[in-house]
Amino acid sequence: MVMLITMIQDLCDAATLFAVDILKTSGNMVMTFHIGSEDKNLETRLKRMFKTVLREKSALSTMQMLFICLKKRAGVDRGAMLESI
Repeated sequence: MVMLITMIQDLCDAATLFAVDILKTSGNMVMTFHIGSEDKNLETRLKRMFKTVLREKSALSTMQMLFICLKKRAGVDRGAMLESI
């Protein structure tokens, strides 16, 4: 189970970097993640990248939540995001 959660965290990090590269300013993203020790760090990174980050319960599982990220900020730096991972 620990390996699965680590892999899911890696996918979340990859999705964050993908969003830095692909999303236009004011773009939105929804991300599923597992509740654990790293979700606060992920939320902090997302808050640097988006104006609004909402945390919602997933209907799929009690161990999963959703980050609803709204309005990507202008000038988000990929290098700074990489350093924070």
